[in-house]
Amino acid sequence: MVTNAWKTIQSTMAEIRDLGSVVALLSWDQETYMPPKGVTARAEQLATLQGLQHEQLVDPELGEAIALVDTNPSLTELEQAQIRELKFERERATRVPTDLVKEIARTQARALGSWGQARKAQRFELFADDLSHLVELRRAMADAYGAPSGGERYDALLEGYERGMRVTRLEPLLQTLRDWLVPAVQIISQHPNPQSQFLEGHFASNEQWTFATQLLGAMGFDTQAGRLDKSVHPFTTSFDPQDVRITTRIFENLPLSSVFSTIHEAGHALYEQGLPLSQRRNILCSAASMGLHESQSRLWENLVGRSLAFWNAFLPQYQQLFPQQLGKVLVEQFYAAVNRVCPSLIRVEADEVTYNLHVILRFELELALMRDDLPVREIPGAWNDLCQKLLGVVPSHDTEGVLQDIHWAWGEFGYFPTYAIGNLYSATLMNAAEREMPELWPTIGEGKLAPLREWLNRNVHRWGRTREAEVIVRTSTGKGLNADDFIGYLKRKYEPIFGVTLPSAPASAAAD
Repeated sequence: MVTNAWKTIQSTMAEIRDLGSVVALLSWDQETYMPPKGVTARAEQLATLQGLQHEQLVDPELGEAIALVDTNPSLTELEQAQIRELKFERERATRVPTDLVKEIARTQARALGSWGQARKAQRFELFADDLSHLVELRRAMADAYGAPSGGERYDALLEGYERGMRVTRLEPLLQTLRDWLVPAVQIISQHPNPQSQFLEGHFASNEQWTFATQLLGAMGFDTQAGRLDKSVHPFTTSFDPQDVRITTRIFENLPLSSVFSTIHEAGHALYEQGLPLSQRRNILCSAASMGLHESQSRLWENLVGRSLAFWNAFLPQYQQLFPQQLGKVLVEQFYAAVNRVCPSLIRVEADEVTYNLHVILRFELELALMRDDLPVREIPGAWNDLCQKLLGVVPSHDTEGVLQDIHWAWGEFGYFPTYAIGNLYSATLMNAAEREMPELWPTIGEGKLAPLREWLNRNVHRWGRTREAEVIVRTSTGKGLNADDFIGYLKRKYEPIFGVTLPSAPASAAAD
């Protein structure tokens, strides 16, 4: 009987993953190649598939099989992990009606279309109705999940991205960052930024694309198990460790946009390609959390991609593609230029000092929305007020502000804080990698990125979902989630670049 129950679990997990992969494929296509008039049909296709996926997960037969197998003392460690994670997902899913899942899927597809139209027109009101509906639906989903003990509605959504994270833990952590970052940015802003005029002008898209592919190759992205495309908002989608799709975006007057969005998404992709292939048909072949996922993209984008060692290796290749613009630029000049600090409007183009302030802005708005403290049509004004307060800048139109991110069109409330969590994890992981590999930076300076990729694969990627995210980080580094390492990293890096003394890390920085 136990054997039959286990077969039921395995086959159902495989079917759920297959359906999820098809949903991801249709979503990827919608953002890359689907014609605009395909939105209506795509909405129904996604609703049908996500409904089927939900029905598989809540099937009483699966619940009976899990209950039977869960009492078996002979389960291996991996089998126990599968049951633990499947129970978590199923218990959440059983609280949500299938009709709600389908309606969210339909609304997401429509919202992606209206968001794109609103961005082009720079008018939030074209997106407002779909966003209002998504907010209502996500509130309903959060209420169906139920707030964790002692928690609130937002925790129920946050739990889907960062297992075990709560507003009561997250708010003090982000407040610590805010308390350090705001004065740090003010101090840095009193000093002139490094020169960067050589990054102005025209940088042909074909050559930018060539450099993006060169970077992917150096990082070890397997092009036989993935591909690079273009989209409005860069993203990574994985259907399997051997089929991982990433996108970048290219602006001919902003050459660094494609560079760092490519590195960022490749960091995500390396995680996906490094997941345990032996578990590809079950729930363990997925990331432990989105915070840990973001740690990989942010580590590669910033701690590696904005380092002097990295550009010692890769600036010559970049100069060969753009000899007129960059041919006479010294590596020290280029390193300083890519580490300019300037409060700006667009999160994905933000420097790493101000970046978390963008995340804090979105977190505060999301929290207000889920608490029913902010009407959707008042979001642009609230956004602009917070942008002024945190960053000292105000959008001139909605595309520079509330419409810049795709996440709310996807209905991803609770996701944004994982960017900040990822930043914190990235510094802790890099500190550990440096301790274990004293020659790490000279090796990167030679353009050899494999040792770091392999260290991350051993310590992060290969575990998939067999362990919780913070357990993976703590096992690899000796530390859990904390702000000390990240603040220390910023101090060590930016004090010499700008010739300043930045504040010490607050005593409350640790959230371990």
